[in-house]
Amino acid sequence: SADTASSYLYLITFLHLLHIIFTLFYLLKLVIGSFTGVINENNTITMRMGASFWHFLGILWLYLLLFLLFIH
Repeated sequence: SADTASSYLYLITFLHLLHIIFTLFYLLKLVIGSFTGVINENNTITMRMGASFWHFLGILWLYLLLFLLFIH
C-alpha cells in the first residue's frame, strides 16, 4: 500500500514553494513601486500591507519553531 504521509509531505512542500514564490514577487513589486514613485507618502497602504504580511510570517515561523522544539 502507498504511504499517505509522503503525499502530504509533497503537498506541504509544494504549497510552501508557492508561498515563497508569491512572497518574493510581492516584495519585488513593493521595491519597484517604492523606487518608481508609485508608492509615496500619499499612497502607503500597499507598503503597510507588505509590512504586516512580512511581520506575520516572522511571528508564524517563530511560533512554528518553538512549537516543533517543545512538542516532545
